[in-house]
Amino acid sequence: MSRKAVATTLNRSLQLLRPKLHCFGRIKYNRLHTTVKEIKIPVPWGHVSAKLWGQENRRPVLALHGWQDNAGTWDPLAPMISDKLPILAIDFPGHGHSSWIPPGFQYYPWDLPRLILTIRDYFKWDKISILGHSMGSIAGMRFACVFPDDVDFYIAVDSLIYDDYDLNQVVERFPKILRKIQLAQTRLNDEPPAYTMDEIKQKWYLGTNKSVALESVQYLAERGLKASSTDPNKFYFNRDARLKSILFNPENKLLVETLVKRLKCPTLYFKAIDSPYASDKYSMEMREVVERNNAKFESHFVPGTHHIQLNNPERLAPTIITFLQRYNFI
Repeated sequence: MSRKAVATTLNRSLQLLRPKLHCFGRIKYNRLHTTVKEIKIPVPWGHVSAKLWGQENRRPVLALHGWQDNAGTWDPLAPMISDKLPILAIDFPGHGHSSWIPPGFQYYPWDLPRLILTIRDYFKWDKISILGHSMGSIAGMRFACVFPDDVDFYIAVDSLIYDDYDLNQVVERFPKILRKIQLAQTRLNDEPPAYTMDEIKQKWYLGTNKSVALESVQYLAERGLKASSTDPNKFYFNRDARLKSILFNPENKLLVETLVKRLKCPTLYFKAIDSPYASDKYSMEMREVVERNNAKFESHFVPGTHHIQLNNPERLAPTIITFLQRYNFI
């Protein structure tokens, strides 16, 4: 089957599930009428793919997705904001349509803030605006703290820092993780197992502990799947398998506290009430540290799962717009 035929099969499968309209208050947003452009940002190992919603002649908000998600995580929310500020949602390396890192290497969390710097330098932005979810939110927080004068605002969904950890458990898992990393390096050219679209929906739903709603899988699937080379009616996850075994490097809590005290830009934080993340004592303490040291920090507790921006964007958009208006960004 040709590449064009494979793409057509995938698109037809997605169309069966894709809703036409999103509701925001009394206003209906038709995502088919929103201007969206695919962009490729060159990097030494290939490219970083991105979706741009809105005007091309204005500096966009850089939108960063979570672990093993992709730029599609912003599909429901972006059209609600992009008429006021353009949104540039990237696929992190190894995710979505972006290039994988070279064989023999492994993904490292602090590479993500450096990637933000790379993107800023590429576009020659004077400042950077950040919208992040989960892993992307943590990367954005790190960048905003390391470069506090370079970020004009930061919006975080359900994460600011990594949750608390047990050092004994972290160290005990190192041998297993390192072996998985070694195994993944030998399978980079192998096609992963393929599934029907119904199976894919269930795997995404259950694999995220039911955080990604079944009806929301379509947005991630558009960039996160490829059709099987042996069965065009089945699909496989196209992300780099090395992402599954990122070696967690715990950081000294005093370092984290010192870092978050540097955050000074206007910051909007959403905590999803039904999410287990950022709910431990340590995370709450660090959130309070941020609040004490940044008069422009505000937090909102919103009903929803960890993927609230994907499942319930209408619960975030009005607050985001109010926040942007308050600081005269729109």
